[in-house]
Amino acid sequence: MNIFSRIGRKFSTLPERLRRERVLSKLPDQHQESLVRIGTSRGGWIVPETALIAGATAVCVGAGEDISFDIELNKRSMRVFTVDPTPRAARHVRQVLDGAASGESVPINNSHVEHYDFSGFDPSRLTFLEVGLSDTNSVLRFWAPKDPAHVSHSIVNLQHTGEFFESQCIRLQDLCSANGIDEIEILKIDVEGAEYAVLKDLTAGQLLPRVVCVEFDEGPNLQDKSSLQRISDTVQDMKQAGYRLLKTEHWNFMFCLRKD
Repeated sequence: MNIFSRIGRKFSTLPERLRRERVLSKLPDQHQESLVRIGTSRGGWIVPETALIAGATAVCVGAGEDISFDIELNKRSMRVFTVDPTPRAARHVRQVLDGAASGESVPINNSHVEHYDFSGFDPSRLTFLEVGLSDTNSVLRFWAPKDPAHVSHSIVNLQHTGEFFESQCIRLQDLCSANGIDEIEILKIDVEGAEYAVLKDLTAGQLLPRVVCVEFDEGPNLQDKSSLQRISDTVQDMKQAGYRLLKTEHWNFMFCLRKD
């Protein structure tokens, strides 16, 4: 019986969301890393402090309308590649870059009160790539969310809708080869259900980022009775590839390569 089944039975009387979060709290490995949260409460991620290395490369896949994580990594002198083919996300990234150049205030996620802080931001250290990340180099459909106010689209049609746009997608290894990336210090993946295929392709290759931040997007809205098992299997695959799971925050998981 796997950990999800054991813990799920123990907390079966709790509200479903609380039960799932109790499950997640049991997964991280023990560690002595000092962790820090970068970015906004919704768009930020927890990473090891030792990963914030000036001159190192971060690849942030899934921009949406909150690239506070990307901006803060840039301000720590990291080389950042922001990756997202979604038209609204692309417009937002360009608005952010224009605002940084002109000094105009740019809201985060259409907020009336939260805006980007460009102090210390260097646009020469941020490259925007308007492509999708997948386990194949091909043109794929990105299906719309149910709520038109939301920006994120899904290759796997996570919300079962009928509208889509098409975009060129690329494997991580090929994206890196095309952009002169030899090593990745931090990889962030928020790809609306395509994370399983992307991570499987990643662990089968030779280019292993030191830190991998990934959101399991079906977590808050489980697709079927195998959803938790898919997440569990993916965690085990990452561990077999040499990673430790250092932190979970809701359905955001942060992995780090073992040092030994």
